[in-house]
Amino acid sequence: MMPWYNGDYPPSYKNQPVFLREKAVEIANALLAEGLEEGLAIATGLKRARQFFEDDPSGKDDALHEAEGDRETLEPGDFGPDEGTINTGNESELTYRAERFRISTDELKAAALMRGNKLSEIKKYLKT
Repeated sequence: MMPWYNGDYPPSYKNQPVFLREKAVEIANALLAEGLEEGLAIATGLKRARQFFEDDPSGKDDALHEAEGDRETLEPGDFGPDEGTINTGNESELTYRAERFRISTDELKAAALMRGNKLSEIKKYLKT
């Protein structure tokens, strides 16, 4: 995978604030350079970028929280029940759930790898 740059970024970063997207791309590119799998680099890049700005005195933290309330962001909404699990080995289920979370199947696999296959845990992970 090639690194992302100027306007070329993962689709799931599309509706993030520019400052957050740029930081997430920077982190994800560094993770790719270290040999991390693409889906995991994308998910981890966004999560770490959010953490970076949480304690930021520049006021970007306020914009970050405003974006979190926007329904057009990566944040999963009420996409079905919180109960149950995702079978990451079933491509049709994986595709269906990824579309509902508005992320790629690789990002969903990465979230399941990090938090397990329970829908409630994956939703919590994606909201952070």
